[in-house]
This record gives sequence, structure tokens and C-alpha cells, in this order.
Amino acid sequence: MKITRIEAYPVNMPLEIPFATSLGVLPSQKEHVIVAVETDEGIRGFGEAAPDPIYHGESQETILQAIRKYFAPSLIGADPFDFEIILEKENRSIVGNPYACAAIDLALYDIIGKKTGLPACKLLGGQIRDKIPVVFVLSLADQLEDIASEAQNCVRKGYKTLKIKVGVDPSLDLERVRVVREAVGNSADIRVDANQGWTPDMAIKLIKKMEKYDLQLVEQPVPGWDLEGMARVTKAVETPVMADESMFSPQMALRLVKMEAADIINIKIMKPGGLYNSKKVAMIAETADIPCVVGSMLETGIGTAAGAHFASANRIVKYPCEMIGPAYFKTDIIKEDIKPKDGFVSVPLKPGLGVTPDFDVIRKLAAT
Repeated sequence: MKITRIEAYPVNMPLEIPFATSLGVLPSQKEHVIVAVETDEGIRGFGEAAPDPIYHGESQETILQAIRKYFAPSLIGADPFDFEIILEKENRSIVGNPYACAAIDLALYDIIGKKTGLPACKLLGGQIRDKIPVVFVLSLADQLEDIASEAQNCVRKGYKTLKIKVGVDPSLDLERVRVVREAVGNSADIRVDANQGWTPDMAIKLIKKMEKYDLQLVEQPVPGWDLEGMARVTKAVETPVMADESMFSPQMALRLVKMEAADIINIKIMKPGGLYNSKKVAMIAETADIPCVVGSMLETGIGTAAGAHFASANRIVKYPCEMIGPAYFKTDIIKEDIKPKDGFVSVPLKPGLGVTPDFDVIRKLAAT
């Protein structure tokens, strides 16, 4: 089987509400790129890239350029099963661009699953679980009563874990945690995510104050580059510290392990370049006995399905995950419904990623 054609479709996904973090705000929509990879056997695989320029640097425009100008010409004629060869071809055509690589990677797993008749989780190690517990991410609301109300609504919908965005105003961060804990009582676990918003000293001080509210974990308290600071925070507090922006590749995962800079690793399948490299990260974490979370870049149903397959196939994924993109969008671009139900996302078990793009919707959401 050979790759014969690669197409990339820019789509803009309207959000139900603005999504805010310490890094910035997505006010009304999120930009994505949907990829279709065709083969000489008539099998088509679909993937996506879900970029956030303020988070990593890739954008819809750079991903389209990387795929159309560099990846597509170099990959025509390649065997979809040859991941190592395909990665080498991608890196020799243009260095970096992991989100663009991820879009191709997801499409390859979709193709291989359809060729073999197997769901992607079977290709990643086997199905350990058929549904994944998910965390709902509370946006960085300005009004404390708004975040308390949102937290209560999430618990009523069945979510057992809530993530509070913090890191913009230290004077309010503790209050956000307090009002959520008071709003939900012991009915949900709480984690916080500073998105690199604190210094190490500030992080240690704030986390110690927050610990009386029984935090499940604290995510990326300091800048991603500051592994020394991450290590210092990890050693100074009782709450487990999770790395997110400090982990973009298997090599970075290995550095985290060597420096003892995190207790947990957040694997967002976009960041290492897709499922194949994410599996390498999971193996490094498992070797070091470091539990993982499967995170989210607010993917559509395609990327959400891929994340669910990955979480299903890796025993080291031990915490509720974040496949919640479809819950934030006004509409999805797949024909199936993969939104969380009662706090879980079900793994779609048809061959490949198990979901079907709706090209009528994709055309309506096409970026102009």
C-alpha cells in the first residue's frame, strides 16, 4: 500500500464560550487543520492538527504550509505502515512542526486500522479500558460566582474531576480554588493549572496555601523551560506536580525524568507529533514509574478519538484525562457524538480512529 495524495483543510471551530488561560484567550473560535491521506488501495485516513500559536508557535497557516509544500511531496509513494521512514522524510523536508506531523500521524493510524480491521487502540498496545474518565477544564473566569456555578453544573453532568485555570493574578488564585471546593464539597477532585504563570518561589507559597483544599495535582506551575524551577517546586510541596509545557518530545520527557522535575506527565498527542511519538513518551514515563494524563489542545472529534484510543491502550495513564474539545464547540466535524457523557468519553471501536468526518460541516467551517 502506498500514499497517493495528502490534502489539508483549514477549519475554524466556533466556541460555545471564550476559553481563557494565563497564556491568553480564545474569544470565539479555534483554528484547526483537517488532513486526509489517500492510498492506492482506496483507503482514506483522517487526522487533525489543533494548534495554539501562543502555546507552541505553530498556527493554521504554518501547518498548511508544512503539509502542502513540504510533507505531501515527500510522502507520496511511502508505505503508511513505515512510521520511522515517514518521520525521517518529514524531518528532512522541514525540521520541527510537530502539530503538522501529528495530523499526518493520526491519518496513518486511521489507514492502518481500516486496512487491518482493528481500532487504533489495538495498534497502540491493546484495549485496557473502553471508556476514559475525563476532567472538565474551568475557564479563567473573572467573577468567582461564575466559576463556582460552572463547577456545580459540571458535577451535575457527572464530572468527578475539575481543573481550575490559575496563574494570572496570584491574589485571586487561592480564592478560585476556595470557591470551587466550597461549591462542590467532596463530590469532585480538584486540580489547578497555572500554565507557566508563577515563579518557583510564588508557586511553592501558593501551592502550600492551596493544599488545605485537597488538590489532586498542580499543572505546570513555572515556565516550561525552567526544569530546575520545576524540580524545586516538585520537591518542596506535597501535591503532585504535573509537567505540560515542559514536555514536547520524548527527549524532553527523558530530561524531566533525569531531573526529577515532575511527578506526573501530561501527554498531549499533538505536541510530540502524534500517537507514535506519544507512545515513546509513555514508555519513558512507565519505565520511570511516572503516571500520565492524556491532555487536550481542544481537538475536534478526530483528535479526541485519537486521544481516547491512546488513553485506552496505555496502563501508565492513571489520572482522568482531558478529551473535552467537542464539549466546548458549537458543532463537531464528525458524524458520531464523542462528547463526554456522565464524566466519561467512550472509545470508538470501529476500525482506525473509529470516527467519520462530515465534509458538509467541514466545508461550512472552512477558513477563508
